Amino acid sequence: MKVKKYLIFLSSLVLIFVLAACGGEEPVSEASEPEGTTEEQVTEEATIEEATVEEEATEEVIEISEEEYIVVVANEEDATMSVIYYPENRQEVIQLDGKAHNLEVNKETNLVWLTISHPHSEEEHGSYGHDDDEISVNEPSVVAYDLDTLEKVEAYEVGDHPAHVSITEDGNVVVVSNSGDNTVTIIDRTTEEMTTIEVGTYPHGLRISPDQNYAYIANMRSADMSIVDLSTKEEVNRIPVGEGAVQTGFSHDGKHAFVGLHVDNQLAIIDTATQEVMEKVDVGVGPVQMYASYDNKYVIVANQGSEEAPSDSISIISLDTFEVVKEVTLGLGAHGIVISGDSRYAFVTNMFEETISVVDLETLEEVERIDVGLYPNGISIN
Repeated sequence: MKVKKYLIFLSSLVLIFVLAACGGEEPVSEASEPEGTTEEQVTEEATIEEATVEEEATEEVIEISEEEYIVVVANEEDATMSVIYYPENRQEVIQLDGKAHNLEVNKETNLVWLTISHPHSEEEHGSYGHDDDEISVNEPSVVAYDLDTLEKVEAYEVGDHPAHVSITEDGNVVVVSNSGDNTVTIIDRTTEEMTTIEVGTYPHGLRISPDQNYAYIANMRSADMSIVDLSTKEEVNRIPVGEGAVQTGFSHDGKHAFVGLHVDNQLAIIDTATQEVMEKVDVGVGPVQMYASYDNKYVIVANQGSEEAPSDSISIISLDTFEVVKEVTLGLGAHGIVISGDSRYAFVTNMFEETISVVDLETLEEVERIDVGLYPNGISIN
């Protein structure tokens, strides 16, 4: 009996504790508020909390910086390469092994390729060349620098006086024009095979077609353009274009190719389907390089003139009408040009004043001029 009464007593205690615990909890559905809190205070606190969230979201948007463009420039006179981080305008200057005439960035590999050659006289190079005997290298070559480390990672010996270089989008094939021996060199980086092909007289500027099948090469002294098939590695056509054929380019839809005619002061427009010149557009004095915007609105031509009588403009041509819609004054000797992938900016080297110009393609106005090295020549962008 005592044991039974004791058990009943314990059970009663447990029941009392459970009921006390349950009774001490506030219902889950009811929100507890500090004593004395009014409805207005709750509303005010909620408003402040919402404002704080919105402010944090705004701050997050502000912290997102403007897109960075990495622009590289070959400064031929002092044998350097400028690497410009725009719009921050931080600049790294890389001392090269010799004179870099031109360069091109390959986005797939993040490598920038440069042509390095012996200095050559104005007579050898043509009407816009530059004579300098201070810097030379043992062998003409094409070299690659890693844009992450800014270190040289590859080098290939090519033909005499390499001028321009262009690379397929996958980064596997490198094409170099050798002005001194009227050839182009095709380098297959996957097999390390190198092929030399004869083209026109004094091959200079070149670009690879958007479909990646051909290289179009401007031959300065034979007034024509060579088309080289990159799969068969042979010249498949040579098209008369005009005097002083100095550089080639393409619309990004692949329908048109362009050749700057430095002597004729024109831009030749080629129908890539028929491989014939369809039109010539008068531009400024001494045009050299050109580049088409990625939105297929414009092709822009840099008018350099000569060192004795430099030009200082770009001609902006509509890709719909093939008419010049605007001439924009830049620095002396506008030479190389590249356009950002978002078609926002054009970057132009001013060869005779050691600067590059930044052109806003929405307003079609120069917005900035940046100091670089001596005799800035080729330009490219990552």
